[in-house]
Amino acid sequence: MRCHRFVAIIATIAPTTSCFSIASSSTATRQPNGYSQSIGHHRRQPSLHDDNDVGSNNPFTITRTQHHHYLTSTSLQSSSILSALPAVRIPATDIVRTVIGIILARRISNSGLKKKSLNQSGALSAFIVASLSLATSWRNGITLLAFYWTSSKLTRVGSKIKGKLEEGATEGGERGAMQVFACSLIGVICACIRRLLVGSDGPLRLGGSSVTTAILGDQLTLAYVAFFACCAGDTWASELGVLSKSLPRLIIKPWKKVPPGTNGGISVVGLGASAAGGMLMGLLHGVFVPGGIASLMLPFNNYWPSSALSAIPPAQFGREVLVLTFVGFMGGFGGSLLDSLLGATVQATYYDDETKKIAKRSGPTTTKVGGWGFLSNEMVNVVSTAMSALVTALVARPLLNWI
Repeated sequence: MRCHRFVAIIATIAPTTSCFSIASSSTATRQPNGYSQSIGHHRRQPSLHDDNDVGSNNPFTITRTQHHHYLTSTSLQSSSILSALPAVRIPATDIVRTVIGIILARRISNSGLKKKSLNQSGALSAFIVASLSLATSWRNGITLLAFYWTSSKLTRVGSKIKGKLEEGATEGGERGAMQVFACSLIGVICACIRRLLVGSDGPLRLGGSSVTTAILGDQLTLAYVAFFACCAGDTWASELGVLSKSLPRLIIKPWKKVPPGTNGGISVVGLGASAAGGMLMGLLHGVFVPGGIASLMLPFNNYWPSSALSAIPPAQFGREVLVLTFVGFMGGFGGSLLDSLLGATVQATYYDDETKKIAKRSGPTTTKVGGWGFLSNEMVNVVSTAMSALVTALVARPLLNWI
C-alpha cells in the first residue's frame, strides 16, 4: 500500500507531459489491473483521464485538471526566475565600435604579417589585444595602435646599421607573441577592468570626487597611459639610441662606455627618444578623451549643434591633455631608466667576438659583458612596464591635483 502511494505521488509531480500516455486502440490496450500493453514489451505507465472519470482506483491515474495545475505552476516559477535575472543592455555605440575594432585589428595584424614586422603568433596576439582595446574605448585602441605603428616604423629606421651592431636585427623587426603580450597585455587588462567595473570611458576626475568608482577609474586610466608610455619610451630609446654617434654609457657605471645595443646602456639620444615616445602616448590619450574633440567644435555650434551634447568643458579638456601628457613623459622617461637599470643588472649581455655584434644568448664565441642573466628581455619589459603602471596608479592621482 505504501509503495502504491509513493508511486502515485511521483506520477503526480512528473515534470513533463512526455511521461503520460493516453490509451489508444491503435497503439496500446487498456488493462483492468492498470497495465498498458504495447507492442513487444510491457511496462507500467501513468494514465491521463478526464475529471469525471473517477471510478478507477488505479494509483497511476491523474486527472487533466491536476496536469493543467502542474503545468501552470511550473510556468509561473520559470517566469519568476527569468524576471529575477538582471537585464543586460549593450549600447549600440559599443557594438559598432567593437565590430569596427575587430575589422581594424584584423587588417593591422595581417599587414604586420605581410610586412614581416610580426610573425604568425605575433599577428594573432596583436589581433587579440587590439580588438579588446578598441572594444573598451576609442582612445584606448588609438593609443595602443599608435604605439605599435610607431614602433614598427622606427624598427626600420637605420635597419642596416642595426644589423651590423646587433644579432638578429632583421629589416622587418619581426615580433612574436611573447614580445606583443609583454608590451600590451597588462595595459589591456587595465582597460578591460575599467570598462567592467567603472563603465564607459571618460575624463579624469582628479580631486573632484571621492567616490570609489571614480578613483578606481582614474587609477586605471593613469596606469594604462603609464604602461604604454613606458613601452613606447623603451622601444623608441632602443631603436633610435643605438644609432647615436657617441657610445652609450652603462647606467650603473656612467663613466664606463659600452658597445651600442648593450642592455643597460643609455645615451642622450636614447633618453630624449624615450621621453618623446611617452609624451606622444599621453598626448594622444588626452586628445581623444570622450567629448574632447567635441569641445573644440563648441564655437561652431551653429554649424554643428550636435557637438554640444557630448562635449566636455574646454578647461577640462585642456587639463586632461596636460595631465596625461605629463604622465606620459614620466612613464616614458622614468620607465626607460627603470628598464635600463634592470637590463644592466638582472639581464645578461653577451658580445660575439667573431661577428663583432651584441648577442642575445651565450655561445662558443661570446663573452659576457654585463648582467646576471636572471631575466630575459621580454621579462624585463614585463617587470618595468608593470612597475610603471602600478606606481602611477597608486601615486600619480593625489600628486596631480595641482595641475
